[in-house]
Amino acid sequence: MKIIYFGSPDYSLIVFKRLIESSHHVVATVTQDIKKGRRNKREKTPVGLFSELNSIDTFYPADLNSYDFQSKINQYDPDLIIVYSYGKILPEKILDIPKLGSINIHCSILPKWRGASPIQRAIQSDDKTTGVSFFSMKSEIDTGEIISSYEVEIDDSHNTKSLQVELSNVAGNMIDSVITNLSSNSKFVRQRESDASYAKKITKDEARILWTSSCREIFCKVRAFIEWPVAEAVVLDEIIKIYDIEYEICNHYGEVGEILDLNAKYLSVRASDGVVKILKLQFPGGKPITASDLKNANSVFSKNIKKILEK
Repeated sequence: MKIIYFGSPDYSLIVFKRLIESSHHVVATVTQDIKKGRRNKREKTPVGLFSELNSIDTFYPADLNSYDFQSKINQYDPDLIIVYSYGKILPEKILDIPKLGSINIHCSILPKWRGASPIQRAIQSDDKTTGVSFFSMKSEIDTGEIISSYEVEIDDSHNTKSLQVELSNVAGNMIDSVITNLSSNSKFVRQRESDASYAKKITKDEARILWTSSCREIFCKVRAFIEWPVAEAVVLDEIIKIYDIEYEICNHYGEVGEILDLNAKYLSVRASDGVVKILKLQFPGGKPITASDLKNANSVFSKNIKKILEK
C-alpha cells in the first residue's frame, strides 16, 4: 500500500518508523515548513530530518492550498494518507486524494477532548483514562468516523511528555492492524456529538498556580503543563516555574502560600487543603534546579527562606 505520512515532532517519529518497517510503502512525507530557530538558523522537523535520512521524498510546504503542491501529492497516486501531529489543517482537496481516504491519529478517546491539546486537558482534568483514536478525516476537525480506538490508564506518574510517548507507542503498535481494517472495509463508528468535549489551545496565563487551589489541582496542573508553558507560582514575591511536586493532604491553620520547610528533597508551601512539596523549580533567567540545589545555594531567596524557617 502506498502511503503519504504527515507528521512533525519527535514523538510522531514513533509511528513513522513503524510504517517504514512495515510491508507498506511510504512514498512521501509532508512536515511543517522550515522555521528559523536560534541565531536565525533554519531548523527542520524531526520527522523531516528522519525522512530525508531514509531517502524518502520530503516536503515542507508553506501553503497546503498551493496547486503545485497538491499536484505533486496527486502524482504519487497514494492509497492512504496518515496524519499524526502534523500541525496544520489539511484542506479537503488533499484529504480526497488517496483511494482509501485519509486517517488521523488523535490522543484521546474521541469524541472526548477534540482539539489541539487533548493530553494536557486530560491530565489537567484529572481524568483516569485516555487513549488513541484512529479516525477517517473530513473537513471538520476531529469529527470523522472512528476506525478503532485503544484505551490507556492515566496514573500519577504520568505527565504530558511521558503520556505522549506512551500513547505514540500504542499508535505505532496498532497502526498496521488499523490499515488492515481500513482496507477490508470494516464498519466504522460515528462519533456521538452529545459526548463531545473540546481541548482548547493552552494559553500562558493558564499556567499560574494559586495557593488557594487544592493540592490535587496544583499537582495536575504541574504535570499537564510540564513542557509548555510550565506551571508557575509566586513564592516570597518571586515568580518561579515548577516542574515536579508531591503533595500531602492535611488540616492546617496557617495562611496559604506560607513556606513550611526547605530540605534536601523539597520546598514545601501551604495550599488550601494541605502541603505542596516542590521537588524541581526554576527562577527567572536560570536553569531548573532541585530543592537540594536551592537549600545549598547562597542566593538571597534561599537566605530569606532560611530566615523565615528559623523564626
